[in-house]
Amino acid sequence: MDKREDILRAASVAFQKYGLAKTNLEDISQECGIKTSAMYYYFKNKDEILNMMFDTDLHKIQNNIKRAVDSKDTPQEKIRAYMIENLNSVKEQRKYFYMIRKYDLPFKYKKMAQVHKEKFDDFKEKLLTEIITDGINKKAFNVNSIESLVHIITGIGMGLSVKILIDNQDLDVTSTIDSIIQIILQGIETK
Repeated sequence: MDKREDILRAASVAFQKYGLAKTNLEDISQECGIKTSAMYYYFKNKDEILNMMFDTDLHKIQNNIKRAVDSKDTPQEKIRAYMIENLNSVKEQRKYFYMIRKYDLPFKYKKMAQVHKEKFDDFKEKLLTEIITDGINKKAFNVNSIESLVHIITGIGMGLSVKILIDNQDLDVTSTIDSIIQIILQGIETK
């Protein structure tokens, strides 16, 4: 096991236990079982640890979503896989939402989280644009505005994320997404 990974795992526990603003390097070192002075070999400060946590988990989430999408054959299946994996990642990464939501959180940490959120939003928009464009090229989709469909899909994801994170609902992701996919792909009008 990589010592940096051990420190990141310990930092996550300490941040959740003491709050992001109040956690110091000593708290993290105690959680990790190494001396505080030894942590400087791996990280300069708490900010660098938090930034690496964001980067590491964001990279993992993006890889999971991309892998889920790439495992499917049709554009319809790819959109479904994207939506399911995106919401599963929200469930798995609740810790960040609760850390960022704390009222005592300094602006610099909120800004750091915002930068990572924007990177993730860009990733999602690019991936969905690729899937929809592929669907149009394969004559699977008849879409006048790719951008509008991307906004619809990402908006649904944001809305369901609110149910998971703020309303604390234990959503059945797969059946919820299946219902939504049917509406998106087939519409609501009777034919």
